[in-house]
Amino acid sequence: MKKLLPLALAVSLAVPLSAQADVFDIHVGGICSTDFGSTLGHWAGETSINAPIDQRDSMATATAQMAATLNTYCTGGNLCYVYVYSNGGAVMSRTLALFSTPWNIGYVAAAASAEGGSELGGTGVIGSVFGGCNLAGHIGTSDHRNGWNHNDSHGVVTGMVAGNGWLAPFVQSAVLPGHDDGAVSEASAGGYATTSGRSSICEGAAKYANHQAWFSCEYGSLNHLDMKLKMVCNDGGLTTGCP
Repeated sequence: MKKLLPLALAVSLAVPLSAQADVFDIHVGGICSTDFGSTLGHWAGETSINAPIDQRDSMATATAQMAATLNTYCTGGNLCYVYVYSNGGAVMSRTLALFSTPWNIGYVAAAASAEGGSELGGTGVIGSVFGGCNLAGHIGTSDHRNGWNHNDSHGVVTGMVAGNGWLAPFVQSAVLPGHDDGAVSEASAGGYATTSGRSSICEGAAKYANHQAWFSCEYGSLNHLDMKLKMVCNDGGLTTGCP
């Protein structure tokens, strides 16, 4: 059992923990990716899944694939923990908002989440950083924040971590408000309900429902790429190669 799952949350799950058939750790990658990559977290007695989520062309495609993945692993007696990176946070949020399936999800653990979109989404910078794809031009703050109800998570908690490092040679800080990791601001990575600049993800301004800062208020030297495995490492899934 994961160390972060509070007792109150555990007992609220639809399936009693004693009745679980399997526990799956679902890993979801970021913009322009088709999976999480070769490095996954591993926990004793649990099965790690590299979710095949295509984030190259449209949020609709990615959301449908996310729902299909959750249908496969997170129903019946199974329990899932979902580890998302970058735009994977937006995909998971949109999936929870648009589908009413009662998936058994312990929590979502989000690293450098782009759930609130990025001010760089329409500038071509994100495409340059991550290899270029059609969807990279459609993850702006208005695209994501107006695209679905971020407060509708069916009670699933999203824990968030954020960095504050640059991805040279781009001049992102001229565009991204407050602290940022070179691709998304902490307003996005911290689950805040507005795009106002933040100096940490522990500030008291309103967040989307069930969105929380976990482990640290920010990682001041880590950029967006550095943050990919941070939540997996913090939650005990990796013992080497952690940022």
